[in-house]
Amino acid sequence: MRIKSSVIESLETLFHLKEAESASNVLRLKVNWIQFSIVLLVMVVSPMIALAQTGIIRGEVKDAENGEALIGANVVVQGTSIGASTDIDGRYIVRGVPAGAQTILFRYLGFESKEVEVTVEEGETLELNMELSSTTIQGAEIQVTARQRGQSRALSEQRKSKNIKNVISAEQIETFADNTVTGALSRIAGMGHGGTNIRGVGAGSANVTMNGQRMGATGGDRSVDLSTISADMVQNLEVIKVITPDMEADALAGVINISTRRPVGGERDMNIRLGGGFQDRYIRHAGTQQRASINYGDSPTDNYSFGVNFSYQKDPSASELFRTEWASRTFESTAPEVVDILSDVQNEFNYTIPERIGSGLQFTFQPTNESTYHIEGIFNIQNQSQYRYGVNYEPRMANYSEPTYTGNPNGANDPDAENQGSISYNPRLDESTIHQYTVQAGGRHRLDNMDIEYKLGWGHGRFSEDEYRMSFQTGSDHEFIFNTDNRWKPTVEVAPWSRFPGYPPATEMDFQDMDHRVNSNVDNDFEGTFDIEIPYSNGSFKTGLNASLTYKRGIGERLLRNYSSNLDISKFQQIENANWSIFNRSGRTYEIPWLIDLDQAKEFYITQTPRFQTDLDEWALSTETSKYNANENTYATYLMADFQIDWFTVLGGLRLEYTDNSYTGRESEISSSGVFQGATDITETNSYFNLFPNLQTVFSINNFTNLRFAYSRSIGRPNFGQLNPYVQRNFATRTIQRGNPDLSPMLSNNFDVLFEHYFLNVGQFTVGLFYKDMKDFVFSSNQVVDYSADNNDEGLTGRWNVNSFQNGEQATVYGAEFTWQQNLEFLPGILGNLGTYVNYSYSQSIADVGRTVNERYTHGLAELFEFVGGNVDPDYKYITPLEGQRPHIVNAGLDFTKGDFFTQITYQWSAAAISSYGSNDQTLVSVGNVYYDQFNGATKDLSFTARYWLSENFQVWFDASNILNNLERDYYYEPDLYPYTSELNGREITLGLRYRL
Repeated sequence: MRIKSSVIESLETLFHLKEAESASNVLRLKVNWIQFSIVLLVMVVSPMIALAQTGIIRGEVKDAENGEALIGANVVVQGTSIGASTDIDGRYIVRGVPAGAQTILFRYLGFESKEVEVTVEEGETLELNMELSSTTIQGAEIQVTARQRGQSRALSEQRKSKNIKNVISAEQIETFADNTVTGALSRIAGMGHGGTNIRGVGAGSANVTMNGQRMGATGGDRSVDLSTISADMVQNLEVIKVITPDMEADALAGVINISTRRPVGGERDMNIRLGGGFQDRYIRHAGTQQRASINYGDSPTDNYSFGVNFSYQKDPSASELFRTEWASRTFESTAPEVVDILSDVQNEFNYTIPERIGSGLQFTFQPTNESTYHIEGIFNIQNQSQYRYGVNYEPRMANYSEPTYTGNPNGANDPDAENQGSISYNPRLDESTIHQYTVQAGGRHRLDNMDIEYKLGWGHGRFSEDEYRMSFQTGSDHEFIFNTDNRWKPTVEVAPWSRFPGYPPATEMDFQDMDHRVNSNVDNDFEGTFDIEIPYSNGSFKTGLNASLTYKRGIGERLLRNYSSNLDISKFQQIENANWSIFNRSGRTYEIPWLIDLDQAKEFYITQTPRFQTDLDEWALSTETSKYNANENTYATYLMADFQIDWFTVLGGLRLEYTDNSYTGRESEISSSGVFQGATDITETNSYFNLFPNLQTVFSINNFTNLRFAYSRSIGRPNFGQLNPYVQRNFATRTIQRGNPDLSPMLSNNFDVLFEHYFLNVGQFTVGLFYKDMKDFVFSSNQVVDYSADNNDEGLTGRWNVNSFQNGEQATVYGAEFTWQQNLEFLPGILGNLGTYVNYSYSQSIADVGRTVNERYTHGLAELFEFVGGNVDPDYKYITPLEGQRPHIVNAGLDFTKGDFFTQITYQWSAAAISSYGSNDQTLVSVGNVYYDQFNGATKDLSFTARYWLSENFQVWFDASNILNNLERDYYYEPDLYPYTSELNGREITLGLRYRL
């Protein structure tokens, strides 16, 4: 979309937001920053004089029934906007309370409010502790369960927040059949399939933090693999959809913050969970699941508390997959019509065995009511082995005689009788290890006239992987007969006129090579923050400094090795149950006749390495384009203030970030004969300023209903692999591959509207709208460049294919979110024990990736504008959704609680999304000239959970997921025209015992 919002242009003009491109612009930015600081400082300091005639109230708020601290309770001076919320220990401090008689109001979701009359002395501090009791409705006390208490804490934090976010508690997470953080995140409105894609902007576009400390990335991009973290380690999950000026702006999509378990409100707490499970269809190969965790926290005195967490999961899973690839051509029998034909057919059986170990330690020391110090560390390790077995049917394309077969049934007149297709067997073992560590230390001082907070932290992410890909293949001995009447269920038969008709035995499957790939990425993030918050009569002023230093390195090696002797499948040991039928379908098309022992095959490879010969040219092709070192340093400061009256709150501020980058890659060359000529290091540096304005308002319709409006600006940096300054010139193929360290970061202007209402019996109803206007998003490009005399900086001649990355002009993401969570106590009889957990997310995106061919994804808005007589820029018609953008996401849950019994059934559904763009437009038989984009099909899951407390301390639990056992389908362009993969994952059942102190 070429037309930029006038609102955005006005904001950029007001704050001089366009990035500095010259020394004069940098100077202008600094002058404006100083002017803004002075004005804001005067506005804040002047009202502080009034504090001299006020006093302070501080204390704790607890549950009257069990003495637990109530986190996020609201403490307000009645008739004013002066108030505060309790912290994680249930403590609060209200400053600027007018001297004299006052009424203090205590409120907490799910509990009765209380009013207390006090007298405040000028310049004095009043200690006021409070206990609240659970709510009663029409004389009947509501049973406040541990689940409701936990979610009450989460919703209270969400309700009183000055920005838009979603919070779910550990108690809520425990009601779902999710083992990991990724699964739990997918239950939140706006989160895509897979759990880390906020509003479809992209999995690597969110800032992922653990207890506020940025986590290290675990791959070549900026994403963090949260499937390695057990849900048993989590206290709260927080998805921040609108950032504030005191937060890092590197959060294009938002922030995912994981709060790990710790003693709540200083109370002793211990949870032990033991369990196991299986996938019914795959238990013979994948084995059984194992799950154990212990969380212990205590506060022996009022001065300190500590928490210790440990988690172990062995979480095997399996899947079976059927894949097809398509091509097209004309035959004499169909001329001039072009028809689709199969170019490759593959079936595959996989099983994966991950083992996760997580541990954490948290220590908090509070020597006085004013000062708190903390240190905490979280350490997670996942070791995973994936066993993959596949059979490929590979026709020789030149041998197609008719759309349904290759070769000549008569045999005698076949000109290519000696060059036929083949069958290959491709077993593969992937072994990977992921390390995720975060350590943070800091302090907070709640003084009479200000809050001071500082933190130092380290986030570490490390990913290492060895892929052992073996290849066995017949000779060019087979012709094939295809039946594609059902394109999702085609069949392949070896034609009787093949040179060797019939399916090959193990002795005819010859070992071709070992393709050993080694991938490694290491990320270290160091952060330091210092913040000062100064209250005044109607709000507070906050400013601070932040430094974030990132050091990242990565490499991907490919060792393609040929064995010096003859081998076939029969020489390798088979595992037990050594065959598989995909989807239980009959026929050899869906059969994998051999499942070799891949651990034994790996040992053979390691011990026989001297007898393998490495293809060094192939090694250079992949290794020299993947090796990189990156250093990104970001320094920031901000000014922020909020103003509050009884029914209205406004927060505004400005953040300045300066980023200094250095990237090192490799420049390499392949000769015209395909020989590696060597490589050298190449380093590129750049730096830039960015300004991030922020304005958010909250209109309080009543104590439990808010209307929010927000504007924010955020940034998303390209992936490290895209910024890697590598260059590889391959004279044999006349291809250039290069990174692009000059890519601009993606900038997004974000607009949000949210209506939210909270139910007194712990629930919520929300409706939100969002709009993101992004510029300079990144996509892969493939261009043909003519290196003429006028365009010959690299000393090349002729036409070359150049593969690189470039910035798109503009992208827009917009949508709506709906949430309904409520205990239905108003229903008659037993129906009053029901509760809902429902959310729906709608999102669309408009991205201009330089397409010029009228294809399917002409956006509907362009057609609508034309229909009503509007003039539409022709380029606007050729936009496409962003990769990974699922337009519809549904979570629907219905639970039932009676006494010590709880059960819930939940359903998840996500619409299809583009997974990768087609690099070039091409002619498809059924639709003409289009882009051959690849799609992830719609997904769905039905799960069931049950919980029963045998006693006050012991609970049994049962989970069943993927009950529908549905196929997940990926495709090209249209699902019924060009199927790609069908995948089945199987039902999963887990059960166990839990102990709670």
